[in-house]
Amino acid sequence: MKSPFSGKQSRCFAMSVLILLFGFLPLLSHSQGIKPSNVYRVTVTSRYIVENGERTNQFSAVNQKIYDSLGRLHTDIDFDWETRYPGHYRWHFYDSMLLVRTEHFVDEKLDRRVVYEYNSDTLVSREIYYKKQGEDTLLYKVMKYSFNQEGLPERIVALNSSGRRLFRVRSSFDESGTEIRRRVSGRRGDPEDGIRRMDREAEFDSLGFLVYEKVRLRMSNRANKEYTIKYQYDDRGNLVEKLEMDHNGNQIGRIEYNWQRDRNRLAQIRYYDSEGNLEKFLAKRYEIYRTTDRRQRVIDY
Repeated sequence: MKSPFSGKQSRCFAMSVLILLFGFLPLLSHSQGIKPSNVYRVTVTSRYIVENGERTNQFSAVNQKIYDSLGRLHTDIDFDWETRYPGHYRWHFYDSMLLVRTEHFVDEKLDRRVVYEYNSDTLVSREIYYKKQGEDTLLYKVMKYSFNQEGLPERIVALNSSGRRLFRVRSSFDESGTEIRRRVSGRRGDPEDGIRRMDREAEFDSLGFLVYEKVRLRMSNRANKEYTIKYQYDDRGNLVEKLEMDHNGNQIGRIEYNWQRDRNRLAQIRYYDSEGNLEKFLAKRYEIYRTTDRRQRVIDY
């Protein structure tokens, strides 16, 4: 059975989405940065319907990343799996090659804006969050970063619009740069990932690749999580398998990554449940638009 979004219909639908997104002006302006306007590369992630542990021939797009000729990601679209509608997307703005602003749209409406400021080493020193309320854009959070000598964020302070501290994050890293310890203090707010405490034991192979980690988490809702992950790589250093287990060694899930041999690009991702059954199948498609009118598309497999 063919996908309802294959062939001519998928091409017309994709073109409609591109015209809608590129022709629509931001609801609110900001003086910092510009949004790239030309389309050169598009990466489409499609999800296949899985029935009885087998992949069917039915699929539809779940994400589309659009890059300009300089390789800058300027639009990142999520397609709803149930309705197939591209209601959630993100616009990125740059100062030369430096990302300085991201605008998040939810249900086709501007939801929030994040502005990035950098230090002299071009590391993000501050993330400034604005929220859309009615016709106004209100500052609601600032994240301030401090880095160690290796350029790793060892301290993050979150402040509200009045400059009052919401919470503080302190992290420690091993010699490879892997975060092995995190502590969050302050109860006026929580990190977006919900992690208040993290401890990680990490092991690496002779080539420096992470092959094993054991993670213990304390979440904002006071839940405790503990799991281990084993990683496998191919002869090019690409991740090909990620096996997650609980604290008793039972499989939680497994992910397989399939890479194009000639281009060395990610082609497929397969997700398996605790019983080893296929539960999700994603495929990547790489497109090139060589003309400014976007009418000439090349499938760059």
